[in-house]
Amino acid sequence: MDPGWLILCFFLIIEVLLVTLLIFPMPSNTVRGVVLDGIRKVWKMYPNIRTASAVIMFLNIWYFWSAMQFIYSDAAYNTENKEVRLKLFREERNAYLTGFGIFNFLVLYRLLDLHTQLHDAREAQKREQTVKKDS
Repeated sequence: MDPGWLILCFFLIIEVLLVTLLIFPMPSNTVRGVVLDGIRKVWKMYPNIRTASAVIMFLNIWYFWSAMQFIYSDAAYNTENKEVRLKLFREERNAYLTGFGIFNFLVLYRLLDLHTQLHDAREAQKREQTVKKDS
């Protein structure tokens, strides 16, 4: 197995776990704040994580491009040769995996943005209510 695929597999597992965490309903805005602060702290505290995720996304896009090049080449549709058919099957599988990884990364980015906006809006609403109560 290519080490690049192993890295992409672990990165995809981490992405799926983070997206799953963010999709679950949060019981309160405090819990949402704790989750978001934890993710933000890890992201800002370790610049190596940002660099690694950028490199892994580049690797993901590179593998996706490579798979799509083979899928759309003329040599891929030589259906008489079983080795070529097997390679076509593997490249299609790889295209699905890398495409899902890219899509999942974009979903994760958007979910973090939405949760941040929701957390800030609820905090502002809570401040307004306390100001009205005190008045």
